[in-house]
Amino acid sequence: MAREGLRSHLTGSVPVSIAVHLVALLVLVIFPLMDIVLPLPAAMMPVYVLAAPLPPPPAYVRPAAAPVASRNTGGAPVTAPDRIAPEVPQPEGFTPPGMVTAEGGLPTALGAEGGVVTLTPPPVPAPEPAKQPPGPVRAAQLPELPRKIADARPLYPDVARQARVEGTVIMEAVIDTSGRVTQLKIIRSVPLLDQAALDAVRQWRYSPSLYGGKPVSVLMTVTVRFTLQQ
Repeated sequence: MAREGLRSHLTGSVPVSIAVHLVALLVLVIFPLMDIVLPLPAAMMPVYVLAAPLPPPPAYVRPAAAPVASRNTGGAPVTAPDRIAPEVPQPEGFTPPGMVTAEGGLPTALGAEGGVVTLTPPPVPAPEPAKQPPGPVRAAQLPELPRKIADARPLYPDVARQARVEGTVIMEAVIDTSGRVTQLKIIRSVPLLDQAALDAVRQWRYSPSLYGGKPVSVLMTVTVRFTLQQ
């Protein structure tokens, strides 16, 4: 009896509870959502999207082409004649106006009086002679290097021999138009051997040098090597 009473009690209260919860859900959740009005998408867009588009560019109009002037550089007519006239024989040697001929392989043209004038090519100018430079000419610029015709061996200084000094003295020499050494400048020095090298080179003689067919002085490098014999 007690179990049947409890079952009947639960069977009657559960549907009522479910119905009450559904009503509360409708009142608290569903009905408020129905009153909300969603904004239109256009109202949410930024201002720059709603701006009016730019007007289209004006249509391109091709400029009218300038009229081309007719040219008639020759003697031929540009319009058809009204009638055909018989040909008139011309004397021998006559050249029609506007015609260019060639005589002897040279170009010709029409003169002021209508005659043929031969165009002679201008003469070829003769090459200018080579100018002589104001100072000495470097040996590398000459077609042929100066040739030594007289030699003098340097004397080994006793001080350098006793000190067992060896080396190479390099000098810059100026050779005049007769082939004599007139100026000497030491570029690479060996202190105990410089004077002996200068005394020997001053006695050297070279063949005269030509530049452009004229004798010139030459600037060249001279080396003197000192070696002790064992």
